[in-house]
Amino acid sequence: MYRISDECALVYTIDILTPTVSDPYIFGQIVATNCISDIYAMGGDPRLALNIVGFPNNGDPEILGEMLLGGQKKAAEAGVLIIGGHTFTTNEIKHGLTVIGFIDPQKIISNAGAQAGDIIILTKPIGGGTMIQSTILKKDKGINIQPVIDHMTTLNKDASQAMKKVATHAATDITGFGLMGHLVEMAEGSRKGIEIFASSIPLFDGALSLIKSKIMEPGIAMNQGAFAKKVDVQGVNNDMAQLIFGSETSGGLAIVMPEDQLAAFKEQYKGTAAVIGRVTKDHPGKVIVKP
Repeated sequence: MYRISDECALVYTIDILTPTVSDPYIFGQIVATNCISDIYAMGGDPRLALNIVGFPNNGDPEILGEMLLGGQKKAAEAGVLIIGGHTFTTNEIKHGLTVIGFIDPQKIISNAGAQAGDIIILTKPIGGGTMIQSTILKKDKGINIQPVIDHMTTLNKDASQAMKKVATHAATDITGFGLMGHLVEMAEGSRKGIEIFASSIPLFDGALSLIKSKIMEPGIAMNQGAFAKKVDVQGVNNDMAQLIFGSETSGGLAIVMPEDQLAAFKEQYKGTAAVIGRVTKDHPGKVIVKP
């Protein structure tokens, strides 16, 4: 963030992804949705973006064009102008955005403001990484991937606008570090504990069955290696205990607020608003997961 005045600051962010779906237009939409999300998670208003693209030297230019078009259309939906960018040669496709937004310095919503007694709301299901992995491995028989794509291409704009209208204490978007990783960061930043109830977490239909059949995307092991020491899973079945560490692409927001603000939030936001846990003064810096 860069303060311009007492009323205005700039927020900058960057992210870059490798393809999660085979359709280049949809992939472009997912990229834009994912990259813009960091601005929404802080309560900012995204305005400008630059493309950053790695593309094979012998790649099909039509694929590149469709990918950029998908990103441009989704950015336009967010009110973001893509005003240029940079390309470089790489063996596999990589696409991302640098995004600039505006924010009131007095109203920044960070991931470090959670207070004891607050509830935690999650605005999209988890398990998308495992669902995508099943398609990559071509082991997705009987799995409907469309809900995952629908959520990955849904902006967090409405949830962000709603949380700014109530007394939100903290927020983060759920992406590569998975639900557990991002909540650990919140617990550490806020110097509070977090308790999550596994049965309250919304899941993509089929994700748990894929875990049971030993299909797990690489992010699970990565995030367990990075965050497991800060997470205490109590009495939760092993499949769910794995899934909560999975990486999410263009996931939802985890929004923290006093419980008496929930009704007002739901009046403003009509999407998924699952209460998955609460903040506690006990075990600061750690996440406890209960059934």
